[in-house]
Amino acid sequence: MEGTMKHHLRSLNIVGLIVTIFVIGISFISSAALETLAPWLLFLSVVVLGIPHGAIDHIIAARIYGLKESLTGHLIFYSSYLLVMILVGLLWLFFPLIGMIFFLIISIYHFGQADMISLMKPNSAAALFFAWIRGILIIGLIIFTHPEISLSVIESAIRMQPDWFIILNDFADVVYPSIILLYIASAGWVLSQVKIKIGKPLFLAESLLLIALLLFTNPLVSFADYFALWHSAGHVLEMIGFFKAQGEEITIGRFYVLAMPFTLVSILGLAMLFLIHQAYEFGDEMVSLLFILISVLTLPHMIVVDRMFKKK
Repeated sequence: MEGTMKHHLRSLNIVGLIVTIFVIGISFISSAALETLAPWLLFLSVVVLGIPHGAIDHIIAARIYGLKESLTGHLIFYSSYLLVMILVGLLWLFFPLIGMIFFLIISIYHFGQADMISLMKPNSAAALFFAWIRGILIIGLIIFTHPEISLSVIESAIRMQPDWFIILNDFADVVYPSIILLYIASAGWVLSQVKIKIGKPLFLAESLLLIALLLFTNPLVSFADYFALWHSAGHVLEMIGFFKAQGEEITIGRFYVLAMPFTLVSILGLAMLFLIHQAYEFGDEMVSLLFILISVLTLPHMIVVDRMFKKK
């Protein structure tokens, strides 16, 4: 393992390290400029890496569930996958606050699980505990370090302004330091229980870099950076590794070719969400729509990935 990030591909670690340090530096030099670019960086992170990293789930599912390469096998997967997406979409449409809470919970688990798999041996209760703590760190700091931005995006997505959001905003300065202390204390205990893959000094550096990214940058920018270079890119490598373990060699280029059909469908879905929001006069905020799209795609993707990790 080389570099100070968690991926096993050295070049990806270097790119992620440079981009993350650059983003943190710009946040101190010109936070206003970064805030202007934030929605575009988020859009690029979702379209270039976020959506494609889940766009070959049908191929992964065919391997792990033993689906036959037949029309019936494909129909079974596609109908199940789309049904889950539709149910999540309906939850957002009719019960948006519950949809947001559900999205945050599954994001905490999904992000935490992916990072845990990359950092340590997964087969223990301590590793599972770390996955949840890691996810809470990521989502918690994105929300509470700059609540005036993050809570505004959430209010736009759920189409309401709950009174208790004022309480969250008022206590944010207490919440996010508590989350950091919880992570540090929990990580210290987990390190005494679980063998990690990258060594304790690199684990410490990786954790500090992630905390700095989430703490000092605009939440949309920190989410875009983490989602693209820490999470999605790492998942792509995990999936390529899965195929390699199955005796199939897949390059990055081949991965994108395989992901192209579902990527285009997802982008079309984003356009449909935009039209639905306009038709129901929900607003046309693209940032909120991006998070709703991520939410709709995350649950079925998480089910497939969870099974892939267990099979590996």
